[in-house]
This record gives sequence, structure tokens and C-alpha cells, in this order.
Amino acid sequence: MMLTGKITTTGHSDVKEETGILTIGRTHTLAEGFRELVASHAGRDIAVDAMCYGNSFKRNRGSESYRAIFIVIDSPQAFAESLTLVERIRAENLASIIFIAITGKGTYNKMKYYLAGADYCINCDTSAGENTDELSEFFNSPEWQKKHNLLLDPTRMCLIGDYKKLDVSFAEMKILEAFSQTKNQILSHDEIARIMGLNINFYDPRALEKSISRLRGKIKGMYGTNAIQSIRGHGYRLIRGLISTT
Repeated sequence: MMLTGKITTTGHSDVKEETGILTIGRTHTLAEGFRELVASHAGRDIAVDAMCYGNSFKRNRGSESYRAIFIVIDSPQAFAESLTLVERIRAENLASIIFIAITGKGTYNKMKYYLAGADYCINCDTSAGENTDELSEFFNSPEWQKKHNLLLDPTRMCLIGDYKKLDVSFAEMKILEAFSQTKNQILSHDEIARIMGLNINFYDPRALEKSISRLRGKIKGMYGTNAIQSIRGHGYRLIRGLISTT
């Protein structure tokens, strides 16, 4: 599957590309319209480019140079194309934040986007100006602002960052290690249960939820960030780029 289209860079030539954002839409009009919306939330000092894609994609060779990539989905017919695009980008790029913005009506399997490597998937009715608050929240989040960069030290079983050390249990260390080593930063309930040494056929979901809640609380209490987020009906997601391992 190949990407087609030209990148729009008007007015951003003085901004370093690696701090920028790329919006991708089925048509240039769609991509450019969403580019303007994202730019209004991101701030004037952030470069926001636009690219359109058609039935056959060109490989987006420069995707790793963007902090975030917004893929706009305006119809259910674009589902297969956009899902393949997410998979292709994530296969070559583990650093950029991939944001799926569904602007069209219809039914979409958001879970497939998450498993393909997307970090966010929201419904955003741009014509009515609705649900754009989630964009504001995203650009104010620690994930975008990179307020924290934590190092997981398996030897000493601790997280290190902001001149603070947070001790974690062996099970918590293994969970964080598994999170950071997956391309989509997502673990299912069963995967976490297996890491914790639970019988995946008989474990109590409430016990697993309590363990994750305790770990999330410890990290938030020390560093002030909600590092682990729930993915309804599947498992949990670690904020991309927050934790690295030695």
C-alpha cells in the first residue's frame, strides 16, 4: 500500500521538522482542513504539515521525523486503507504518536487501530466543532509535552526520573518492561495476567485491575503523570515514550 500526495509546509520553514505534526487525509481538502484544526490547538511554534492519500499509498519515508501523525477517517470505506497505513507507519516508526481522528458517520472497530499501533482514536465532528476538547487535552498532556522521561532499571527494580527513584515490585517491573517492548505499548488483560504468574483461565479480573491501579497510582504519586491508561474491553496502554529500559 503506497502513500500519495504533497506535503504542505507553508509558513513553517523556520521550525525544526522533528518537532512537527503530520495530518493525513483521504483528500487534500480533508487533510488541509484537519491540519488547520490541529494547528489551532498545537500552537504557533509547531510545524503542521498535510498529506493526502488515495487508493494506492506511497510509503511515508519521513514519518519518523514527526512527533505526532494524525490520520483522518471520514468514512467506513476508508477503514481498511487507513488500518494498513497505521500498520505500515508503526512497523518503521516506534516513536511518533499516531492519532486516529474519525470525522465521518458509521461504525468503526477502534480496537483494530490500537492493535495496529495507534495511540489515540477519537470521534471528532469537525463540521459541528464538537469533541475538539480531546485535542486540547492531548496537547496539554505529559505525553505531548514530554514532561517526564523515566528509566526502568530491572537490576535495581526501580524507575528513575526527575531526580527521583521509585521502587517497584518484580511483577510491576516485568509489566513495565513488557509494555515498553511492544510496538503498540498495549497489553491485554490475559498478557498481564500471564506476566503476573496468574492462571489465565481462572484469574480474578478485579485482582488484576487492582494491581494495575496500584502501579498507576505509584507512578502518578511520584511523577504526577497517568502513565497507564485503560483500553476498554482489551487491557491497558502505556504512554508512548515515557519509559525506556536499560
